[in-house]
Amino acid sequence: MEITVLYFASYKENSGIDKENLVLDSERNFMLSDILKVILTKHPKIPTPQEKIVAAVNEEYQPHNHKVYDGDIIALIPPVSGG
Repeated sequence: MEITVLYFASYKENSGIDKENLVLDSERNFMLSDILKVILTKHPKIPTPQEKIVAAVNEEYQPHNHKVYDGDIIALIPPVSGG
């Protein structure tokens, strides 16, 4: 299975890239939470705890228990703060 991951704002800065393709074992089903674990292991400079990461799959925000399929595009959006 191959998916595309898009990094925005601080995620782009901390990973050093704006986009990458991940190739995963196609013999199992992956949830978004599994993909986030892979990403955080691969890019340890991303400081956001996994449970706080907001992600869109194919341009729609999804919960972490969303199933991910071959060809999906996952966009990682950092938490918004301000006042």
